[in-house]
Amino acid sequence: MRVLVSTLPAFGHVYPVMPTAEALRAAGHEVVVATGGTPADRLSAAGWRVERVDVSIEGAVGRVMRSQPELARLAPPERWRVAAAMFGDVLACDVDRLLGLVVESVRPDVVLYEELAMGAAVAAARAHVPAVRHGVGPWSPAPMEAACAEQLTRLGRSDGDPTFPAGPEVFGRLHLDVWPPALGVPGAQLPLPSTPLRPQSWSEQDQPVPGWLTQPRERPVVYLTLGTVAAGEVGVLRTVLEGLRGLGVEVLAAVGPALDVAELGPLEPGVHVERFVPAARVFPLVDVVVHHGGSGTLLGAAAEALPQLALPQRAHDQFPNAVALAAQGCGLGLRPEELSAEAVHDAVHRLLTDPSHRAAARELAAQIAAMPAPESVVDVLGALTG
Repeated sequence: MRVLVSTLPAFGHVYPVMPTAEALRAAGHEVVVATGGTPADRLSAAGWRVERVDVSIEGAVGRVMRSQPELARLAPPERWRVAAAMFGDVLACDVDRLLGLVVESVRPDVVLYEELAMGAAVAAARAHVPAVRHGVGPWSPAPMEAACAEQLTRLGRSDGDPTFPAGPEVFGRLHLDVWPPALGVPGAQLPLPSTPLRPQSWSEQDQPVPGWLTQPRERPVVYLTLGTVAAGEVGVLRTVLEGLRGLGVEVLAAVGPALDVAELGPLEPGVHVERFVPAARVFPLVDVVVHHGGSGTLLGAAAEALPQLALPQRAHDQFPNAVALAAQGCGLGLRPEELSAEAVHDAVHRLLTDPSHRAAARELAAQIAAMPAPESVVDVLGALTG
């Protein structure tokens, strides 16, 4: 079986799918990964067959905001409209156009696509190849699913093919659902059949962790990240670092490739700043995670039974993710208007000292461990290809 794996070119989109890709390759199937940017370079260097599909998530944000400036003023519950415009329209058109050429050359038996690389579903349907959607986070709001289905149908029928799938069928045959039931999405309903799949963190084997992190230490470690697709967050990072003062912790701050570290100002002893760290290998070595509410970071930390503080900033999933963590008990959340050094200090102190958060984190980790492993997907995809 030849499987074409399609993801948007950002680590938070690529890495959640790679455990499934590894399981397929280990079972003897041919796997081709279609993505772009730095993730494509790293995967290629690690020995994966990669077909470049270079689209720009940041560029899509700019294109949407220029054409629909009113979206910038939406309240968090309505920010799915920005995501629908980005992923279901602008990026879907780009991915469909570029991936269509890859589908023609690779001739896959099935297309496995990361759920926000929606144009892959259109390219697969055009070629009459079964498509499977790989979740990376919680289910999208029903209005977003409906809006994206309408946009994808319109894109697929733009060449005059009236038989192109309409409505939810455009997403493919199956959704691989990585969201643990304990985190709940009240009222949500997936538009296509689904099967559970254990979320797993992933990183290339040759990516080292900072040496000090593996040494014996007396103080707990707080891992701070706002994701690798973030801009203009230096103020948030400064506020968090100020809030972590006086807690008696070591801090590992992963700030991404674009930030000027000098903008963080003087750093306290015990604050270690890195551009990038392999999160999958960092999670087992830290005690608390402070992050932006991104689904990949949340699930990776949850699988390691880590208490979490979520600081949602912009993306539509970050705000409900923060609420879900607090409701389950393993984490806390601070909305942008609540963010201050004092609030961060108090929240992280509670996560470090209140045993209820650690106990809830262990319960969530046990539920994740009981979900079907990526190896379970192999036979599922094989059945779809006949």
